[in-house]
Amino acid sequence: MEKERLTISPTLITVEYEFLNTTDSDITSEVAFPVPEYNIGYNFTAAPADLASWRLWVEGKELKYQTEVKALLKGKDYAEVLRGMSIDAPTYGRWHYEGGGKEVDDIQKLPKAKRAALIRLGLIGDDGTPAWSVRKTYHWEQTFPAHKVLHVRHEYQPQLGLEHLNAESLQRADKQYNAKLSDACVDPSLLKTLIAAAPNDNGFAEGYVEPRWVDYILTTANTWKTPIKDFELILQKPKAKGKERHYLSLCWDGKVEAAGPDEFRAKATDFVPKKELRVMFFQVGK
Repeated sequence: MEKERLTISPTLITVEYEFLNTTDSDITSEVAFPVPEYNIGYNFTAAPADLASWRLWVEGKELKYQTEVKALLKGKDYAEVLRGMSIDAPTYGRWHYEGGGKEVDDIQKLPKAKRAALIRLGLIGDDGTPAWSVRKTYHWEQTFPAHKVLHVRHEYQPQLGLEHLNAESLQRADKQYNAKLSDACVDPSLLKTLIAAAPNDNGFAEGYVEPRWVDYILTTANTWKTPIKDFELILQKPKAKGKERHYLSLCWDGKVEAAGPDEFRAKATDFVPKKELRVMFFQVGK
């Protein structure tokens, strides 16, 4: 891989690659792009995006692709079981919140016997809440011309992890919440800022801390000939409205430099990813 440029924001991920076939022959291969596994608790305030916005371009031409979906529970794939009951696995049966009440449309439509079967399997709780995790992989067949660079680009709306935190939860000794913060290497200075901005009770009327995080699988790049000669990571914060303030944090070995009020960049040469990436975005105030 000659080059990878990865741009991450809470609303869009864009990845641009340059692949070089160094051999004397064209090579045709299946290319697969997995997205991080997610579950119903990953984003509990809105219907899962289903990553329906995933798009692919090769040499500037948009291409079609195939999607593999797995509905996992304790290591077993139940996608066929759910499909047989007309339950859309990636969106948890078109699950959503509406008017303060939870609705799981596909599951609610099932006869009692089928709902009971799903409960016995552990796929839903007694209240109908889905319990499976979704793993999606996008793939397509690609020919890499001999001795030529091929440009590939794809983009999609990511699933977001989401939490509402107050000062007490940020300071808890049991690390229930801070474990998530440590995945994004939130430093003491930022944590202090977040605690100062958070409310001191269980309400959110006067202020709140609302981390949303984006996970990205970096290590699949190692299935190609390593290293990535030229790697660039671009992070984009949401634009603040009113009295809002936005912060971001991630674990990264190297410099992350500001490229504007809402953008940060990190570069690496001969890059071999060792771990996956979590970028955490914080919104403070209203």
